[in-house]
Amino acid sequence: MTSSYQVVWKGPVNRRSGLGIASREYVRALRAQGVNVTVSAEGGRNSHISSNRKVLIYHYSPSTLDIKKERQRFGTIIINTVWETTRIPLSWIRPINQADAVCVPSLQNKQAMRNSGIKVPIYIVPHGVHSQIYKPAKKRMPSKISNNKFTFISIFGFQHRKNPEALLRAYWEEFSSADNVRLIIKTNGYSPGENEQWIRRQIHAYKARLNITKNTAPIEISTRYLATKSLRSIYAKGHAFVLPTRGEGVGLPLLESLASGVPVITTGWGGHMDYLTEHNSFLVKYKLRPPAASMNRNSSISRKFRSLFSEKGQLWAEPDIGSLRRQMRKAYENPQLCLMKGQRGRRDVLGHSWNRAGSSLKRVIEQVIRTKK
Repeated sequence: MTSSYQVVWKGPVNRRSGLGIASREYVRALRAQGVNVTVSAEGGRNSHISSNRKVLIYHYSPSTLDIKKERQRFGTIIINTVWETTRIPLSWIRPINQADAVCVPSLQNKQAMRNSGIKVPIYIVPHGVHSQIYKPAKKRMPSKISNNKFTFISIFGFQHRKNPEALLRAYWEEFSSADNVRLIIKTNGYSPGENEQWIRRQIHAYKARLNITKNTAPIEISTRYLATKSLRSIYAKGHAFVLPTRGEGVGLPLLESLASGVPVITTGWGGHMDYLTEHNSFLVKYKLRPPAASMNRNSSISRKFRSLFSEKGQLWAEPDIGSLRRQMRKAYENPQLCLMKGQRGRRDVLGHSWNRAGSSLKRVIEQVIRTKK
């Protein structure tokens, strides 16, 4: 049965980013729940529905919402967003408080909203993962005899928040060419100039600054856009996923990794802690620090997005390099433990479907409509 209200979705449904994936999946999931959803670019279908039965879900940056204009068309306005530090940007606070509700995907996000003075109802609507697409692949156990290397994988955008410098330094310092190991990095820049050559130059210069001269273990880097099938093949190679992130709203690659039966080595703070545990992951110790502190170091090698992440009062996690090295070494020396943690991770995220996300979001929409009557 189709809903008696109409949802107009304004969000980056055509983007290749994690936000774009989430936008598309939320729309599909709501439609699967029988909700009448129009993506704003599709035009004004079902215009016979009165404005008080029209719901805007805004999935772009809250600071770009023209609330006065949208109030003329929509009876209900819900912002759907995600954030990665302890406080949201100041420019977001007023538009969110002028909306009827805000949806976020994790507990850490809800706390960031509360820390920032958000007064409207805050609902947690978690992301999902396609566990029928991302699923465990048979892989050989590492062995020097058969030349099967223990494979760390890492998938992230080449930006400061993802902390590529800690990943590289920990790997270079902990492992040498004598270890039966490799690291596969799938990354991307954020402008035409931030291509594979630029990323490789950044990494090479950083290694030189660290004065690392020993024969380090191999790293394979890919910056091409990968369709789901190719992305799946990276997870299929991994014995452990590693990302010493400074903050995640959700961490879609972490979810995809667990669904693929690959355990995660990552920072023990952020939105991903809603589904990561010591049973399915190797958690890295950290301290909460102002983002500007690490941005101002010469070790920073990737895009900073300083205007978003360096406002007063914001904190995110700075992972401990020693703890990261120890967890990577522990994973490398215990492939059977990785297998067990990966199997547990797969079981843990089977319930994290996009269908569940659509069901949660539908409940929120109907509750917000009811409270406005």
